[in-house]
Amino acid sequence: MSRTHGRRRLLWAGLILIALAFAVPMGLNALGTALIADDPLHPADAILVLAGESREGARVTHAVNLYKRGLAPLLVLSGTPMGFRTHEADVTQRHAEYLGVPTARILAVKHDSESTREEAGVIVSVLQRKGLKEVILVTSNYHTGRAKRIFQKMAGPAGPRFLASSVDDGYFHPDGWWMHRKDAKTFVYEAIKTVWSATED
Repeated sequence: MSRTHGRRRLLWAGLILIALAFAVPMGLNALGTALIADDPLHPADAILVLAGESREGARVTHAVNLYKRGLAPLLVLSGTPMGFRTHEADVTQRHAEYLGVPTARILAVKHDSESTREEAGVIVSVLQRKGLKEVILVTSNYHTGRAKRIFQKMAGPAGPRFLASSVDDGYFHPDGWWMHRKDAKTFVYEAIKTVWSATED
């Protein structure tokens, strides 16, 4: 093999390695982004905060900001038991009231659901009984894609229609998620849940 041919092979190998160095992270970033749904928002009938709030109250804070922007007149707070005589919906309601939402504008829905699918079964029925047609769904960024699909499927043609609004609560960053333990752990758990929920459809 000539020296010139050898150099060309080394050059091509180098270019391929450089391409892979960029392509692999871009592909992994795309996988992380695929978990997230973030719809353009417009005024709706209610803002729904799903159960599973962070210690800092990121979901409620985000939802209240949307409420104060005039995007919906009602805040629906979904929650499960947290411990002895303590319910998440009670805690998130106090948080929303502290941030300035009138009690009359809050609907706290308490339930014992153990999955997003079970939660959707409870909440969608409540929303339908109230005659709501469009609802902004607030949850953690990594949860939005799966949650929106589950809630929309549960609602069916009768509605309501859901618009996802993602919250960065510090548990998942789609760019470079594989380089950080917390982000990678969140991705793996959510990816498994996403595949599992798809098999139930």
